[in-house]
Amino acid sequence: MSQSEAALPKYQQVKDYVLLQIEEKKLGEDGRIPSESEFSKLLDVSSITVRKALAELVNEGVIYRVRGRGSFVSSRRAAPADKASPYVTLIISGTELNDSSYMQIIKGIQLYLSQQECKLIIEFVENDFQQERELILKLAQTETRGLLIYSADPDAAKGYLNELRNRQIPHVMLDRSPSGYSIDSVTCNNYDGAYEAVQYLIAEGHRNIGFASYDFYLSTEVDRYNGYRHAMADAGLAPGQELRFFRRELNYDKLAELISRGELTALFCANDRRALEVIDRLSALGIRIPDQLSVMGFDDFEGSKFAKVPLTTVKQYFETLGFEGAKLLFDRTRELLPNSYKKILLSTDLVIRDSARKL
Repeated sequence: MSQSEAALPKYQQVKDYVLLQIEEKKLGEDGRIPSESEFSKLLDVSSITVRKALAELVNEGVIYRVRGRGSFVSSRRAAPADKASPYVTLIISGTELNDSSYMQIIKGIQLYLSQQECKLIIEFVENDFQQERELILKLAQTETRGLLIYSADPDAAKGYLNELRNRQIPHVMLDRSPSGYSIDSVTCNNYDGAYEAVQYLIAEGHRNIGFASYDFYLSTEVDRYNGYRHAMADAGLAPGQELRFFRRELNYDKLAELISRGELTALFCANDRRALEVIDRLSALGIRIPDQLSVMGFDDFEGSKFAKVPLTTVKQYFETLGFEGAKLLFDRTRELLPNSYKKILLSTDLVIRDSARKL
């Protein structure tokens, strides 16, 4: 190797090798180029170096990739460079298509895709996991750049996620992901957001702080519960089981009794939907919010600030979640990421309104 060659970045040496092979017609149009492992042995470089070089050659239109088959020399007539599908599909399994958080996620995804000259297809499932599963397995048979998945039940999704992995179909989980399962995902920092919220209630003088979940099987709610639990423990507080509510159906009469006896002065809810329901149902029973009970939510839905008692909550940035999810998907399809999976945690902010007060 000459001194000038040694001065080149290693990934540039890989690029120059491929370009020379093409120039000398040792590789023709649509000819397969060596794999990452073959390049690593041939040129004595790391797989990360090879991946970076090939990604640049794809972006420059010199080569293109075919999923599951390898990389090939581009025809000069070929466009775009990587011959990938121009469509990304978002699957939302939820309760209301008009939910403001879904709209913000979609806005963020479209913002990124517009920069890539790519289009978004939206598939909405009415919170039905079986329908979700059937839809995703059907989409696995079509040409798509990749899938962005907002699942009704991420733990149950492991079966079809394995199928997507086996078929080498790029996919990213949004907002929630399966427990104990490595996967590309983007979510907010649920633990830290909950910890900060409960710390605020403690600083306001509350000691009898309860927790109310909505769908406790979701990893997001488990993380929020752990943030609540550790904030209480770090303050030397140990709430009894009677102050922790994990079922979808709450016994509001019992809740009102605890409040009336002063045994519950604040309630941290796993999401705004639960918090707004608590305010409505307890108000109907004559409980004054926040005079008798401070209520804290999580998400900051668009309607939370317009509730009968504007909701104090933890804000997560859904538009950023959508944007970063789409970006992560493209990084994966371009093979810019290492073989390990990536989890992105987005920051949250505490939003103080009228539903919580100093004790």
